[in-house]
Amino acid sequence: MIANVTDVQADVSQDAVMVSGVIDKQLFVVDKGDLVRHIPEQVPFHAVVPVQGARPGMNALVQVRLISVDTELIEPDVVRQVIVLEIFVKVTVTQQLFVVVDVRNKDIIVDKELLKVDSVVGEDTARQMIPVVTLPITARKIFRILPTVRNVTAEVQDGVVIVRGVIHKQIFLVDEGELVRHAAEDIPFTKTIPIPGAEPGQRAQVDVRVRLDDFELIDPPSRRLRQTLVLEVFVKVTEILQIEVVKDVRGPGIEVEKKLLKVESVVVDVFQQETVRATVTLPVQAIKIFEILAQILDLQAEAQFDQVIVRGVLHKQVFFVDPSNLIRHTREDIPFRFVKNAPGARPGMNVQVQAKIIGDIMHRIVDVQGMVVEQTSVIEIFAKVTETVQQEVVLDVIRRIPPKHPH
Repeated sequence: MIANVTDVQADVSQDAVMVSGVIDKQLFVVDKGDLVRHIPEQVPFHAVVPVQGARPGMNALVQVRLISVDTELIEPDVVRQVIVLEIFVKVTVTQQLFVVVDVRNKDIIVDKELLKVDSVVGEDTARQMIPVVTLPITARKIFRILPTVRNVTAEVQDGVVIVRGVIHKQIFLVDEGELVRHAAEDIPFTKTIPIPGAEPGQRAQVDVRVRLDDFELIDPPSRRLRQTLVLEVFVKVTEILQIEVVKDVRGPGIEVEKKLLKVESVVVDVFQQETVRATVTLPVQAIKIFEILAQILDLQAEAQFDQVIVRGVLHKQVFFVDPSNLIRHTREDIPFRFVKNAPGARPGMNVQVQAKIIGDIMHRIVDVQGMVVEQTSVIEIFAKVTETVQQEVVLDVIRRIPPKHPH
């Protein structure tokens, strides 16, 4: 069985964070005729993570990692599945503070600290409605619709961020013969969000969510489906700034107002493209490769001395045409490991990593029998190494002038 976690969302409440998502599972079974069959399943999950001091309205960073997947056939048609998830939650509150960056006077001593932080250029949320769609078969009734968001990318241009992705819908319907059928639909979307001050080269953090408010068939039985599908896109554009702040001022009559901040100081950003080459041996001869679909699973990163190690799995599904002109399918998992230079990185530091597949997967059949396919994939890696530091900064400086006493 292959499983991965999608559509992770977090809601902060009093002293807790409620984490939800979907476990997307692909179960491959061998039937009595020794044929391999594929059974897809999507299982929603919900978990409550206690976080003392959390309050509604605070920010939540959630990372969900799939630790293990165990399956056991307990009856010919019953499979027991045990999936273990690791859920990491970080709750933060965003504050805007005026800090002192310099104090000048000949009789005082000023201590400064250089901080490297993410400065927010701008952020915004946009919404989009998805209109009427046409079903692939005639339906008497819609039983259920499950929408998810996939393949989200963001491109920062002058003053705007272009967000692209795909809404994948699973529609369960009752056909004219009263059978429940499944229909899938992929809706590509492009949303342009104005962010004043945004420039190419800056980083965009994107959170895309989709929800289905209601749906109905138009004049059933019918293929026309009216839906209220709301796409919500949140974008935050940041740039790294190095700023020297005053952490203490000493001198005669000097009083300072300080605040202890816990901040993520950016150590280094790593941005690079890597090429992954692999060959797959097909189960039967192919006369043509129809399509190769791929996604990155189990993405992890860790900091070492002046390096970042990125690990993951490139999961590919290969669709090909056999000599009888039937379309067949096989799959392949390619583990990858990249070691990147990251000056200043140290073990124990925090690493946020993103990876995406650039363009299409190049492929060609390399043997005369038509059973070996060579593939080339380009993966773009972005890793941010940060260090959690507690830094006392000066918010205000007051000089108390002692009164002059007459002699």
